[in-house]
Amino acid sequence: MNKIEPGFRMSAPLKALRRRRTLLVAFTLILIFGAILLSIATRITPHVRQRAVAALNERFESDVDLASLQISVFPRPQILGTGLVLRHKGRTDVAPLITIQSYSASAGLWGLIHSPLHLETVELDRLAISIPPGGVHRDLADPSEGDTTVAGEEAHGEPRASKLVIEQIVSRTARLDIVSRDPGKLPRRFEIHDLVMRGLGDRDGARFEATLTNPTPRGEIATRGRFGPWQADEPSQTPVRGEYTFKSANLDTIKGIGGTLSSVGTYSGVLERIEVKGETDTPDFSIDVAAQPVPLKTRFHAIVDGTNGDTALERVEARVIDTLIVARGAVIRTKDVKGRRITLDVAIDDGRIEDVLKLAVKATKPVMSGRMQLKARLLLPAGDRDVMDKLDLSGTIRLNEARFSNVNVQEKINALSQRGKGDATAANGPGVVSRLSGTFTLRGGTLTFSDLSFGVPGAIVQLAGTYDVKQETLDFRGNLLLDATLAETTSGWKAVLGRIAQPLFRRQGGGSKLPIRISGPREHPTFGLDVGRALGPG
Repeated sequence: MNKIEPGFRMSAPLKALRRRRTLLVAFTLILIFGAILLSIATRITPHVRQRAVAALNERFESDVDLASLQISVFPRPQILGTGLVLRHKGRTDVAPLITIQSYSASAGLWGLIHSPLHLETVELDRLAISIPPGGVHRDLADPSEGDTTVAGEEAHGEPRASKLVIEQIVSRTARLDIVSRDPGKLPRRFEIHDLVMRGLGDRDGARFEATLTNPTPRGEIATRGRFGPWQADEPSQTPVRGEYTFKSANLDTIKGIGGTLSSVGTYSGVLERIEVKGETDTPDFSIDVAAQPVPLKTRFHAIVDGTNGDTALERVEARVIDTLIVARGAVIRTKDVKGRRITLDVAIDDGRIEDVLKLAVKATKPVMSGRMQLKARLLLPAGDRDVMDKLDLSGTIRLNEARFSNVNVQEKINALSQRGKGDATAANGPGVVSRLSGTFTLRGGTLTFSDLSFGVPGAIVQLAGTYDVKQETLDFRGNLLLDATLAETTSGWKAVLGRIAQPLFRRQGGGSKLPIRISGPREHPTFGLDVGRALGPG
């Protein structure tokens, strides 16, 4: 027998033959293994589909329509599918509760065959959720049974264990609609992206993080919190709580105002009634008609009411420079109209008129200064018009310790006071403090006073008229009531003429009553006798 010499090397053909045999065996094993995996996937797919449909049906009390579901088990189990639709209580007269265009999920093999069905990460494409208004299904139950237990909970109030557990859900584009009970109002819609939920199926709800795009004012809202546990019988009663941050919102997207708003806050409640508390900071808020940026900070408490689509503003505290404005009201959605209708009851108990005027008057120096009280009703209709054009404001105003900043105007007020007291000498020294009050309306950019009056020592001015906010022009008519007679307000030959004319301008109870008019541009108004009324009948 021939011996192989040490150092013998296998010939190249023999090496190639052995490699081919090795590859053939490996390929055969792969085919066998693949066939086994395909057999497992084929056998497990209907099982998983059936369990998933049953779990979704029970969890959401919905009829489940699943267009496709496929499972691959190599290199690890994965589910792919399209067209998932859940109809709450099988209803077809409203939008589906949940619609998903396509989805994928990773899972362990044990999680697919063991109970509960356990998925690791589920990725959703085009998730849409439509929450029906609460209470719509209570008439379906037999009231004689007296069972008020919410589906998904045992009689003692503890939520039942879910047959479907998902460790993490990721959705890059999603939409949440909370439908109003009022068919004439649009649903409250939240456009959500970058949504991540963890622990879906936990007894105390799922943790979530998300980013929302707020259309008006335009900006991004980052939020995180806890959602659930899901209330299958009444989805609108599903709890939600969390916190949010709203940064760098551009107020220029609202016609008529400007500035950059930031807000932080918290929210809690159920989907159809969410309580929100927060703060906003706009260091450069402005109304276009004045275009003067002022710092504006607010604190608010609001309730988002899904039963009617409205937001109730329980209390809003807004601080403009050093003036505190307190408001209560509502933000109302209306059908087929862009934006929201805002109604507010506004009060200023002890503010500064100069702070408020910076919002509406272009002058760098305030028209007047002084302490003010104001009560007003504000209406801002929905629509795409400029804020100043659609703003409707009516109420009462009172000023104490008021002083006009225009030197000429204040000098005339000082002289008016002196003459009203019967002192014909020129008024020198510090300006006379005026007391001003009246009722007003602001509509279409025109401020109208019906019974404006202010008093100075020795005289009272009563006026009615308008101020054009955009054109900055005045047109007021009224009466000047003097404690003194005309003769007492002057000297020399003018005093003689005053005595002759006094019967025409006699004031009941003594003194004089002169018809006057104030008109012209804001910076240079004319103040004088209304000759037409003075010489006219009556």
